[in-house]
Amino acid sequence: MTETRHSSARSRWQAIAWLVLVLAMAGHNLWLWTGGRLQIDTDILAMLPQNEHDTAVQNATRRLADAASRRIVVLVGGQDWASAQRAGDAYAGKLERAPMPLALRYQVSDAAAAQWLNFYTPYRAQLLTSEQRRLLSTQSPQWQATQAIEILYRPMGMPRIGEWRDDPLNLFAGWLGARAADSKVRISDGRLSVATSTDKGTQYYALLMLEQQGSAFSISAQQALIPLLEQARAAAQAAAPGTQIFVAGVPLHAAAAASQAEHEIHTIGIGSLLGIVVLTLFAFSAIRPRILVTLSIAIGLLAAVSVCAIVFGRLHLITLVFGASLVGVAENYGTNYYSNRLGRPHAERWSMVKEQSPVMWLAMLTTTIGYALLALAPFPGLRQMAVFSATGLVAAFITVLWWFPFLDKGQMHATRLSRWIGSRRAWWPALGRNRFTILFATATAIVLICGISQLRVNDDIRLMQNSPAVLIKDQLQVNKLLDLPGPAQFYLVQGSSADQVLEREQALKMQLTPLLQDGWISGYQAVSDWVPSLQEQRANAGLVRDKIFGEHGVLELASAQLDEKLVPPAASVFTPLLPDEWLKSPVSEAARYQWLGKFEDGYASIILLRGVDKPAKLARLADIAGNVPGVRWVDKVAEVSSVMGHYRTIMAGVIMAAYVLVLAALSRRFGRKAWRALAPSALASCLALSVLAICGQPLQLFNVLALLLILGMGVDYGIFLLEQPGKNETRPFLSITLAAASTLLSFGLLALSGTPALRAFGLTMLLGIALAWILTPLFMPDNHNKTAKPT
Repeated sequence: MTETRHSSARSRWQAIAWLVLVLAMAGHNLWLWTGGRLQIDTDILAMLPQNEHDTAVQNATRRLADAASRRIVVLVGGQDWASAQRAGDAYAGKLERAPMPLALRYQVSDAAAAQWLNFYTPYRAQLLTSEQRRLLSTQSPQWQATQAIEILYRPMGMPRIGEWRDDPLNLFAGWLGARAADSKVRISDGRLSVATSTDKGTQYYALLMLEQQGSAFSISAQQALIPLLEQARAAAQAAAPGTQIFVAGVPLHAAAAASQAEHEIHTIGIGSLLGIVVLTLFAFSAIRPRILVTLSIAIGLLAAVSVCAIVFGRLHLITLVFGASLVGVAENYGTNYYSNRLGRPHAERWSMVKEQSPVMWLAMLTTTIGYALLALAPFPGLRQMAVFSATGLVAAFITVLWWFPFLDKGQMHATRLSRWIGSRRAWWPALGRNRFTILFATATAIVLICGISQLRVNDDIRLMQNSPAVLIKDQLQVNKLLDLPGPAQFYLVQGSSADQVLEREQALKMQLTPLLQDGWISGYQAVSDWVPSLQEQRANAGLVRDKIFGEHGVLELASAQLDEKLVPPAASVFTPLLPDEWLKSPVSEAARYQWLGKFEDGYASIILLRGVDKPAKLARLADIAGNVPGVRWVDKVAEVSSVMGHYRTIMAGVIMAAYVLVLAALSRRFGRKAWRALAPSALASCLALSVLAICGQPLQLFNVLALLLILGMGVDYGIFLLEQPGKNETRPFLSITLAAASTLLSFGLLALSGTPALRAFGLTMLLGIALAWILTPLFMPDNHNKTAKPT
């Protein structure tokens, strides 16, 4: 047939239609990237699975994470308070002059301190600590009157607020002191400070609290923040040599993740592309194939970005890292085209495409099935990866099928390297009734048995932790010095009204008090510490009224001992302290994020714990939640790990179903021989997991997800070889060898990723694809075109 006949009007219209769509995608990408309209998400929470059966916990965790996502804590330490203050002032000065919006809390003015007193003073008669309530309820009024007189004449003691007769036992100052004792932060010379005892004496730190304006996961904000903090560090160390500086906060971890991902995009994407370029240049000895194959990859990436931007509204940075490996997979279609084009006359390219089209479609569909099944995983980020990769592959495939015959000009002569690679097919033995099969089966069984015996599962979400060691060290040091509560485990308290939530908080704190006294925990942080329930406020006010200002109360008995007639303050109308008023005041800043307010069908708050440093403590803390209605124990680490394990099991079932579907698709073309195309991928997957287990790598969800792609890509090798199974057929083996090399150069490089999840994925792919390439020729029928081994 002539070229004109094959280049039909239909083919031309397909090529033109695809050109229009490609131009539209290119314009869309230009609009996205040049105008800063494409949002790149670096929030690792976007990658985590969600428990779809527990929206309350999801919402509470998200609210808690949002509150912490923009905060940065800086501790500037010196040998004495003067040097710490000097260094802290220099650090703060650099931040205050920063061009980026950054809220800084460091200095505390007298007016700010007065706000606390002014806010709580109207409610002083209804604010008591648990110890104060116990003493007022159990001790005799005479004993308490004696205590009031001692307080009056004691030269040193708790600072008094107001007149002695208004609060003879100085209860208000005691309540404020108890609230201050919950924190290690103090005010020194109008600055936030922390002091801790060491072997060398007392170590002083200036405390700076920063809040990044806007999203903590904005890459542009991260790029501006890190240099600014480095400049502030340099300024502090110049002001006071020997200064210790510890910095902690979610934005720092997000910035580190963004920097690492950007580096990996370059190294993995560029590294795999360079390797593939070199390989194809040697295989085809021409630059034209490389240009056209690169064009197909570029169009695949354009399509993937456009579709993901439309579907998801933003791209996760890890999706782009994973997408960098798309280079090696999209390469397969162009490589297969040119592997079959070698040695054929120029005029045969249309007939070649028509001949290869059914097999290429089958290979593309089986690979896309593997990617598409990733969308069943519970990770929003993985769904993006699935859409990104599947879209990119389809776009690259269409480019090869509809454009290459038009763009491919000239002759393609077989090179020495391509002939050598293709001829290696003859070296592979075939499985059957022979000695090799016995040796192969024995070796395979040994590896599988050893792997199964050493296989262990670990779904701990902390395996995804990949922050730099210096950031983790600083975070631990800041948590230790400030005794900060941990956000990973907390109590979620719910009620039908705001006051019921406060009542349940107080009931829970009574359950926690014995644990605090036993040293099981070092403390807790609750909104009801600052805003007692109405029931408790009324009880406190009644106790103060009766025990202190009532008949035969403390003030009357103390007046008799002092021989003075002291008139109690005029009784005031009870005014409740409500959460809404507290939230509007600056005094709520430290614990405001724990009040969830209107939540689900009622109200909710969060109680955080300090000193939960051992996993053995978690079970007892979880049991306490069952003692108070409306209280739930949330262990986000355990919950996410459990969900990951759950979906690991589900995805294992999905993989089994995928094998059945792929086998059905293969059977339509290959009949009873279809298993030969599928068995190598299955065996390669099992061997890959066994080798990893022998090497001490635990099985996790990301290993299982990689098995989907090993199926999708490995089965392509079986399809191409089974279509032309003869050992003297060099083009199919050249095609799958170049395809496997491209995949190993892309996904294999993920094994070098600093992100543990991607590294586990890459290692499994590296072993699985290599084994699938090695095993596939073994399963081909041995009754076609037998030839002698090449010399």
